Amino acid sequence: MTAASDGQLAAIVSWWDTHRREVPWRATRDVYAIWVAEVMSVQTTLSRAVTAWETWMARWPTVEALAAASLSEVLAQWQGLGYPRRARDLHHGARIVSETGWPEPLTRLPGVGPYVAAAVACFAREEPVLPRDVNVNRVLARRFPDGVDIAADPWRSGQALMEFGQRVCRARPACGDCPAPTGCGGPAADVHHPPRRRQAPYPGSFRERRGTVLAGVLAAGRLPRAGTDPEAAASLARDGLIRIEGAWLLSPD
Repeated sequence: MTAASDGQLAAIVSWWDTHRREVPWRATRDVYAIWVAEVMSVQTTLSRAVTAWETWMARWPTVEALAAASLSEVLAQWQGLGYPRRARDLHHGARIVSETGWPEPLTRLPGVGPYVAAAVACFAREEPVLPRDVNVNRVLARRFPDGVDIAADPWRSGQALMEFGQRVCRARPACGDCPAPTGCGGPAADVHHPPRRRQAPYPGSFRERRGTVLAGVLAAGRLPRAGTDPEAAASLARDGLIRIEGAWLLSPD
Protein backbone atom coordinates (compact mmCIF):
# COMPACT_ATOMS: atom_id res chain seq x y z
CA MET A 1 0.00 0.00 0.00
CA THR A 2 1.40 3.39 -1.02
CA ALA A 3 1.34 6.74 0.72
CA ALA A 4 -1.20 7.88 -1.89
CA SER A 5 -3.57 5.02 -1.07
CA ASP A 6 -3.04 5.70 2.65
CA GLY A 7 -4.19 9.25 1.99
CA GLN A 8 -7.18 8.15 -0.04
CA LEU A 9 -8.31 5.80 2.73
CA ALA A 10 -7.88 8.54 5.32
CA ALA A 11 -9.99 10.92 3.20
CA ILE A 12 -12.76 8.32 2.82
CA VAL A 13 -12.78 7.59 6.56
CA SER A 14 -12.88 11.33 7.29
CA TRP A 15 -15.84 11.71 4.89
CA TRP A 16 -17.60 8.84 6.65
CA ASP A 17 -17.04 10.38 10.09
CA THR A 18 -19.00 13.42 8.94
CA HIS A 19 -21.64 11.89 6.66
CA ARG A 20 -22.26 8.40 7.96
CA ARG A 21 -25.76 7.04 8.40
CA GLU A 22 -26.64 6.13 11.96
CA VAL A 23 -27.67 2.51 12.29
CA PRO A 24 -28.28 0.85 15.68
CA TRP A 25 -25.97 -2.13 15.34
CA ARG A 26 -22.94 0.14 15.10
CA ALA A 27 -23.37 0.76 18.83
CA THR A 28 -22.53 -2.85 19.67
CA ARG A 29 -19.66 -5.26 19.21
CA ASP A 30 -21.77 -8.28 20.13
CA VAL A 31 -21.08 -11.10 17.69
CA TYR A 32 -24.67 -12.34 17.73
CA ALA A 33 -26.13 -8.86 17.14
CA ILE A 34 -23.77 -8.16 14.23
CA TRP A 35 -24.44 -11.59 12.73
CA VAL A 36 -28.20 -10.95 12.76
CA ALA A 37 -27.72 -7.46 11.29
CA GLU A 38 -25.54 -8.67 8.44
CA VAL A 39 -27.88 -11.52 7.51
CA MET A 40 -30.88 -9.19 7.59
CA SER A 41 -29.13 -6.56 5.48
CA VAL A 42 -28.54 -8.87 2.51
CA GLN A 43 -30.93 -7.84 -0.30
CA THR A 44 -32.99 -5.74 2.14
CA THR A 45 -33.33 -1.97 2.28
CA LEU A 46 -31.51 -0.32 5.17
CA SER A 47 -34.67 1.17 6.69
CA ARG A 48 -36.44 -2.18 6.68
CA ALA A 49 -33.38 -3.94 8.12
CA VAL A 50 -33.11 -1.39 10.95
CA THR A 51 -36.75 -1.81 11.97
CA ALA A 52 -36.54 -5.60 11.75
CA TRP A 53 -33.26 -5.75 13.69
CA GLU A 54 -34.54 -3.60 16.56
CA THR A 55 -37.69 -5.70 16.89
CA TRP A 56 -35.73 -8.95 16.65
CA MET A 57 -33.15 -7.94 19.25
CA ALA A 58 -35.87 -6.81 21.66
CA ARG A 59 -37.51 -10.22 21.36
CA TRP A 60 -34.36 -12.38 21.27
CA PRO A 61 -31.49 -10.32 22.73
CA THR A 62 -29.05 -13.24 22.96
CA VAL A 63 -28.15 -16.21 20.82
CA GLU A 64 -29.49 -18.46 23.59
CA ALA A 65 -32.85 -16.72 23.47
CA LEU A 66 -33.08 -17.27 19.73
CA ALA A 67 -32.09 -20.92 20.12
CA ALA A 68 -34.93 -21.44 22.60
CA ALA A 69 -37.53 -20.12 20.16
CA SER A 70 -39.42 -22.36 17.76
CA LEU A 71 -38.69 -22.19 14.05
CA SER A 72 -42.32 -21.18 13.46
CA GLU A 73 -41.88 -18.17 15.76
CA VAL A 74 -38.68 -17.17 14.00
CA LEU A 75 -40.19 -17.48 10.53
CA ALA A 76 -43.22 -15.45 11.59
CA GLN A 77 -40.97 -12.70 12.94
CA TRP A 78 -39.02 -12.73 9.67
CA GLN A 79 -42.10 -12.02 7.55
CA GLY A 80 -41.52 -9.08 5.21
CA LEU A 81 -37.75 -9.51 4.89
CA GLY A 82 -37.86 -12.19 2.18
CA TYR A 83 -35.71 -15.26 1.69
CA PRO A 84 -36.98 -17.13 4.78
CA ARG A 85 -34.16 -19.66 4.50
CA ARG A 86 -32.01 -16.95 6.06
CA ALA A 87 -34.22 -17.06 9.18
CA ARG A 88 -34.11 -20.86 9.19
CA ASP A 89 -30.31 -20.77 9.04
CA LEU A 90 -30.06 -18.14 11.80
CA HIS A 91 -32.24 -20.29 14.02
CA HIS A 92 -30.29 -23.47 13.27
CA GLY A 93 -27.01 -21.61 13.75
CA ALA A 94 -28.17 -20.21 17.10
CA ARG A 95 -28.88 -23.71 18.35
CA ILE A 96 -25.42 -24.84 17.29
CA VAL A 97 -23.78 -21.90 19.07
CA SER A 98 -25.85 -22.36 22.23
CA GLU A 99 -24.75 -25.99 22.42
CA THR A 100 -21.10 -25.85 21.31
CA GLY A 101 -20.04 -22.18 21.20
CA TRP A 102 -18.99 -20.00 18.30
CA PRO A 103 -17.14 -22.05 15.68
CA GLU A 104 -13.93 -21.08 13.96
CA PRO A 105 -14.23 -20.30 11.16
CA LEU A 106 -17.71 -18.83 11.38
CA THR A 107 -18.48 -20.27 7.94
CA ARG A 108 -19.17 -23.56 9.70
CA LEU A 109 -22.54 -22.12 10.67
CA PRO A 110 -25.38 -22.71 8.20
CA GLY A 111 -25.87 -19.89 5.75
CA VAL A 112 -22.69 -18.04 6.77
CA GLY A 113 -20.49 -17.36 3.76
CA PRO A 114 -17.20 -15.49 3.45
CA TYR A 115 -18.83 -12.05 3.43
CA VAL A 116 -20.87 -12.47 6.62
CA ALA A 117 -17.93 -14.12 8.38
CA ALA A 118 -15.66 -11.21 7.42
CA ALA A 119 -18.28 -8.64 8.48
CA VAL A 120 -18.55 -10.24 11.93
CA ALA A 121 -14.76 -10.35 12.24
CA CYS A 122 -14.43 -6.67 11.30
CA PHE A 123 -17.51 -5.10 12.88
CA ALA A 124 -17.83 -7.23 16.04
CA ARG A 125 -14.26 -8.34 16.76
CA GLU A 126 -12.53 -5.36 15.10
CA GLU A 127 -10.13 -7.62 13.24
CA PRO A 128 -8.35 -6.28 10.11
CA VAL A 129 -10.54 -8.32 7.77
CA LEU A 130 -12.30 -6.28 5.10
CA PRO A 131 -15.83 -7.48 4.28
CA ARG A 132 -16.08 -7.47 0.51
CA ASP A 133 -19.56 -6.98 -0.82
CA VAL A 134 -20.34 -5.58 -4.28
CA ASN A 135 -19.89 -2.00 -3.01
CA VAL A 136 -16.48 -2.61 -1.44
CA ASN A 137 -15.30 -4.56 -4.48
CA ARG A 138 -16.22 -1.61 -6.66
CA VAL A 139 -14.25 0.82 -4.48
CA LEU A 140 -11.24 -1.50 -4.45
CA ALA A 141 -11.31 -1.91 -8.22
CA ARG A 142 -11.47 1.83 -8.85
CA ARG A 143 -9.28 3.21 -6.08
CA PHE A 144 -7.22 0.42 -4.49
CA PRO A 145 -6.41 -2.14 -7.22
CA ASP A 146 -3.36 -3.29 -5.24
CA GLY A 147 -5.37 -3.72 -2.03
CA VAL A 148 -5.91 -1.57 1.03
CA ASP A 149 -4.53 -1.91 4.55
CA ILE A 150 -7.19 -1.35 7.21
CA ALA A 151 -5.13 -2.64 10.14
CA ALA A 152 -4.73 0.79 11.76
CA ASP A 153 -8.49 1.11 12.35
CA PRO A 154 -10.37 -1.92 10.99
CA TRP A 155 -13.84 -1.06 12.25
CA ARG A 156 -13.99 2.53 10.96
CA SER A 157 -12.19 1.69 7.72
CA GLY A 158 -14.51 -1.20 6.93
CA GLN A 159 -17.62 0.84 7.68
CA ALA A 160 -16.32 3.79 5.66
CA LEU A 161 -15.36 1.83 2.56
CA MET A 162 -18.71 0.05 2.51
CA GLU A 163 -20.84 3.15 2.93
CA PHE A 164 -18.67 5.11 0.49
CA GLY A 165 -19.39 2.44 -2.11
CA GLN A 166 -23.11 2.52 -1.35
CA ARG A 167 -23.55 6.28 -1.48
CA VAL A 168 -20.76 7.90 -3.53
CA CYS A 169 -18.68 5.39 -5.48
CA ARG A 170 -21.82 3.75 -6.86
CA ALA A 171 -22.20 1.89 -10.14
CA ARG A 172 -23.07 5.35 -11.48
CA PRO A 173 -20.73 7.33 -9.23
CA ALA A 174 -21.50 10.67 -7.61
CA CYS A 175 -18.03 11.98 -8.40
CA GLY A 176 -18.90 15.51 -7.32
CA ASP A 177 -19.31 14.22 -3.76
CA CYS A 178 -16.06 12.24 -3.72
CA PRO A 179 -13.65 13.29 -0.94
CA ALA A 180 -10.61 11.81 -2.70
CA PRO A 181 -10.97 12.06 -6.49
CA THR A 182 -7.26 11.80 -7.33
CA GLY A 183 -6.15 8.45 -8.72
CA CYS A 184 -9.59 6.95 -9.29
CA GLY A 185 -9.90 4.58 -12.23
CA GLY A 186 -13.63 5.20 -12.52
CA PRO A 187 -16.20 2.75 -13.89
CA ALA A 188 -13.71 1.58 -16.54
CA ALA A 189 -11.84 -0.19 -13.73
CA ASP A 190 -14.89 -2.32 -12.83
CA VAL A 191 -14.22 -4.92 -15.53
CA HIS A 192 -13.61 -7.72 -13.00
CA HIS A 193 -16.52 -6.68 -10.80
CA PRO A 194 -19.50 -6.08 -13.10
CA PRO A 195 -22.76 -4.87 -11.52
CA ARG A 196 -25.01 -7.61 -10.19
CA ARG A 197 -27.97 -8.49 -12.35
CA ARG A 198 -31.14 -6.88 -11.09
CA GLN A 199 -33.53 -9.28 -9.42
CA ALA A 200 -36.86 -9.98 -11.09
CA PRO A 201 -39.81 -8.07 -9.59
CA TYR A 202 -41.42 -9.72 -6.58
CA PRO A 203 -45.09 -9.33 -7.63
CA GLY A 204 -46.14 -12.39 -9.61
CA SER A 205 -42.87 -14.25 -8.94
CA PHE A 206 -42.40 -17.72 -7.54
CA ARG A 207 -40.95 -16.04 -4.45
CA GLU A 208 -44.28 -14.29 -3.94
CA ARG A 209 -46.14 -17.57 -4.35
CA ARG A 210 -43.92 -19.21 -1.74
CA GLY A 211 -44.36 -16.25 0.58
CA THR A 212 -48.14 -16.41 0.31
CA VAL A 213 -48.25 -20.10 1.21
CA LEU A 214 -45.76 -19.73 4.06
CA ALA A 215 -47.60 -16.76 5.54
CA GLY A 216 -50.85 -18.69 5.45
CA VAL A 217 -49.38 -21.74 7.17
CA LEU A 218 -47.66 -19.68 9.86
CA ALA A 219 -50.80 -17.66 10.56
CA ALA A 220 -53.16 -20.64 10.83
CA GLY A 221 -50.77 -23.38 11.92
CA ARG A 222 -51.99 -25.53 9.04
CA LEU A 223 -53.67 -25.23 5.65
CA PRO A 224 -55.46 -27.82 3.54
CA ARG A 225 -53.36 -28.94 0.59
CA ALA A 226 -56.40 -28.81 -1.66
CA GLY A 227 -56.55 -25.45 -3.36
CA THR A 228 -53.06 -24.42 -2.22
CA ASP A 229 -50.23 -23.78 -4.71
CA PRO A 230 -48.67 -27.28 -4.90
CA GLU A 231 -45.38 -26.20 -6.47
CA ALA A 232 -44.79 -23.50 -3.85
CA ALA A 233 -45.77 -25.86 -1.03
CA ALA A 234 -43.39 -28.57 -2.24
CA SER A 235 -40.56 -26.05 -2.49
CA LEU A 236 -41.16 -24.80 1.06
CA ALA A 237 -41.23 -28.36 2.38
CA ARG A 238 -37.89 -29.15 0.71
CA ASP A 239 -36.41 -26.15 2.49
CA GLY A 240 -37.74 -27.30 5.86
CA LEU A 241 -40.01 -24.26 6.18
CA ILE A 242 -43.28 -26.21 6.32
CA ARG A 243 -44.30 -29.87 6.64
CA ILE A 244 -46.64 -31.78 4.36
CA GLU A 245 -48.60 -34.51 6.09
CA GLY A 246 -51.53 -36.14 4.36
CA ALA A 247 -54.05 -33.53 3.32
CA TRP A 248 -52.40 -30.74 5.32
CA LEU A 249 -49.62 -28.21 5.12
CA LEU A 250 -48.25 -27.73 8.64
CA SER A 251 -45.92 -25.31 10.42
CA PRO A 252 -42.37 -26.68 10.65
CA ASP A 253 -42.44 -27.54 14.36
